[in-house]
Amino acid sequence: MRMKIIYRYYEPDQGFEELQAQIYNDELKRNPQSAFGKASADQIKQRYINEKKDRLGVRYALDEQGHPLAYIQTTFTNSPPQTWIGYPWAMEHCPVEVQEFLYEEMLDYVLKKFPENEIVMGYFTETWKRQTEFAKNKGFLIKDKAFFYSLDTKEVNKDSNHEFTIRKGAIDDINILIDLCKNDSNIKEAFPNDEAWKSYFEDRVIPDNHVIMIFRDNLLVAAGAPLRGYVEDVIIVRFTAIRPGFEDTWKILLGEIALHCNDLSWDESLLFSSFTNGDLASKVAEDLGASLRDTQVLFVLPPR
Repeated sequence: MRMKIIYRYYEPDQGFEELQAQIYNDELKRNPQSAFGKASADQIKQRYINEKKDRLGVRYALDEQGHPLAYIQTTFTNSPPQTWIGYPWAMEHCPVEVQEFLYEEMLDYVLKKFPENEIVMGYFTETWKRQTEFAKNKGFLIKDKAFFYSLDTKEVNKDSNHEFTIRKGAIDDINILIDLCKNDSNIKEAFPNDEAWKSYFEDRVIPDNHVIMIFRDNLLVAAGAPLRGYVEDVIIVRFTAIRPGFEDTWKILLGEIALHCNDLSWDESLLFSSFTNGDLASKVAEDLGASLRDTQVLFVLPPR
């Protein structure tokens, strides 16, 4: 008997976040190891709030009992004008035609919504065959690679051979942190406005008391913070912001974050990444004694 499929668009507080986490985690366990671990419903919910998610840009496939089969999501950015269309993540028993339907319907939607946008898919681990082959079969080409490094914090020594001042962030630093982030082209589009940035720092980051800030004289030139428990077995750098012209502070910042983790007796490795400057990341990793943990690929759909 042919399976009856029910398709639903995202609605907050209707349990879709739990279904999405279940689907993603089922797919994750069937893939080679990645830099990231399982997703949780709370993480998905918070991300959708931050992104002000277009509910028509997220669609789910359920069986007739309401059990999850697959989902696909999209994200739109203004600078650059891009549409991020997701791989249709699916449970192991999900029919392939359900994934195909979700993708084709969503592609049609995003092409009509933002016809001039560049369409990308990723990032995901380059050894994930189902995802990479799906992207290639749909006409996508590799656009970029991101590199994730694992650092043993216990192997990091204090670097005092510089002219920068380092201190921890506090609630009064929110405005200068926002200014720094908005000057870093890599993360300036992470939130849509100052209000969202303020909420991020005021409600989530500053209260954890882990923000590390680097100053040249009175100018904030770099900042970041570790986050424990978001990803299994590692501590991630939850944000990294570098002022243009001060890229050399990245190594100092990571070293200070590692030492901060040591002070807290956090024993997991520190995970940091580069999405834009592979050469610099490789040099920083070499200097700090970090090892490459994961390489992820971003695909782009050529104009039709």
